[in-house]
Amino acid sequence: YQYVPPYFTAFEFNDFIRQEVKFAATSRKTTEKLRTDIVEKAKEMGVPVAARDIRITRRGPSFTLELEYRFPIDLKIYHHELVFHASETGEIFENASN
Repeated sequence: YQYVPPYFTAFEFNDFIRQEVKFAATSRKTTEKLRTDIVEKAKEMGVPVAARDIRITRRGPSFTLELEYRFPIDLKIYHHELVFHASETGEIFENASN
């Protein structure tokens, strides 16, 4: 039963990331704003993610965001870590002054 909550949280968190990346350009977000918003959401949801865990690779106006995070599971006699991945590609808002 301890495995269900992390899977549910990971599903919701990855969906949040997917939506953030999908609408990054239309909401005029920079990669740093995107990173900040994801870290804030992770904290809100109890997902163990820091800004340094989020890799953003730029390719012109597009980018790829990759993230790996782990949930520790303590079963008293056995400790286990669930590993989750998120990888999304989208377009980013480009400010003319950059």
